[in-house]
Amino acid sequence: MEKIDISSRQREFLEEIDSSTHFLRLLDTLEGISFFAKDHKFRLIFANPHFYRRLGLKSEKELLGKDDFELFPEPLAKKFRKDDEWIIAKSKPMNGLVELFLNLQGIPAWYLTNKFPILNKQGKPVGVMGTVQRYDKDTLRLTRDKKMESIIEQLRSSASKAPNINRLAEANGMSHRQLNRRFKEATGLTPQQFMVRSRIEKACEILRESDLPISDLAYDLGFCDQSGFTAQFRKRMTLTPKKYRDQYGRD
Repeated sequence: MEKIDISSRQREFLEEIDSSTHFLRLLDTLEGISFFAKDHKFRLIFANPHFYRRLGLKSEKELLGKDDFELFPEPLAKKFRKDDEWIIAKSKPMNGLVELFLNLQGIPAWYLTNKFPILNKQGKPVGVMGTVQRYDKDTLRLTRDKKMESIIEQLRSSASKAPNINRLAEANGMSHRQLNRRFKEATGLTPQQFMVRSRIEKACEILRESDLPISDLAYDLGFCDQSGFTAQFRKRMTLTPKKYRDQYGRD
């Protein structure tokens, strides 16, 4: 039986598609998943409704030709640009990126991002495309690693208790190295990195719902001091704890 070259068949098929086809519009139907594509200058050329509505926009036309610096806070835009530049320079994807971002209501949420280079007919990268979706229990189940799902939930639910990673690994029948490897395969982060993000997530909740002094909050969440907490918070949330409370805290 003749062996079929799938990649060749795919190329032939794509070359046959009329440029006016609605092939890309299928992406508009992806529920809960944002799709985007950028050119080599990192300007958006495609975005599905879920992507632009998350930005508070009403149509794709409102963001076409814009880059991340026109749509997101500068710290986030810098991170996105750094990732995109790496993808084009290496012509390799970045899969399973797990990050904590603010939604339109100022509530932090976990998101899973997958990015791929867009290649021309000569195989050279000419852009970046990707998907972004909420990272929740349903997403975790996609790993099919029930033990990791349990460990991740343990870390999220005990953000202020700072569990010892060595003891956590031992309790789950793994070495520290095995836990790090399997955890990173499931989330793209080390357990320590995930814990910091979980603490920031908890900090946002406390800042929104209480008047607890920031120094006390930092101590309660296991940070060594207020300045260290503020630095980590600003790195992840793009604004200081005080500004976050002023903007999103209860009246």
